[in-house]
Amino acid sequence: MYSKRKQNTTYQKKIEEIYQYYMSNGFDHSVEEIAARMGIAKKTFFNRYHSKENSAKLSFDLWMRNLAGRIRERQAACNNVVEALVVFVVEMQAVAVEEASYYTFAAKHNIMMDVKTPFAKIVMEVLQTGKQHYQILETLNIATYTTFFLFNVFHYVIDKKLDGDLIRYLLTPAMNERGKELMEFVIGSMDDA
Repeated sequence: MYSKRKQNTTYQKKIEEIYQYYMSNGFDHSVEEIAARMGIAKKTFFNRYHSKENSAKLSFDLWMRNLAGRIRERQAACNNVVEALVVFVVEMQAVAVEEASYYTFAAKHNIMMDVKTPFAKIVMEVLQTGKQHYQILETLNIATYTTFFLFNVFHYVIDKKLDGDLIRYLLTPAMNERGKELMEFVIGSMDDA
């Protein structure tokens, strides 16, 4: 049992290494370039990661898990569905700048809007909670709205200043009257800050 745990830890470190490489250098490099910059032989690269595509997938999966964890952590302090969705947008805007290599990779491969990603799951969970707390329309199709929300976050809102008009544009289709009141309260709080 000890050796299996040690193998898992070693494997995780290797994934962390390729994750850090892609974070710093992006994905547009040959295996030869990656191995040289990592200080390993090309053969070692293939022994560790099997292929460039697999190395990218492993590192991207780690990035998604890390990002999802950060978003959930920030959302834990939110008081309502509006705040939680605004936190999601703010975090994605920061990622587009601070973690551009991963963001660009995800956008290029249309991963950000896939309903199977942690990002979509986070949005759907927030919406479900909002329904339970009577902030979201009872008749809202959560999967359809999630697609709308993610599409707009990643193609429209990502490089814009998040203001009341953008929040209303993104959230109004999902909100019931209580949700709209909360939305205006959150927008008012942003204006006061």
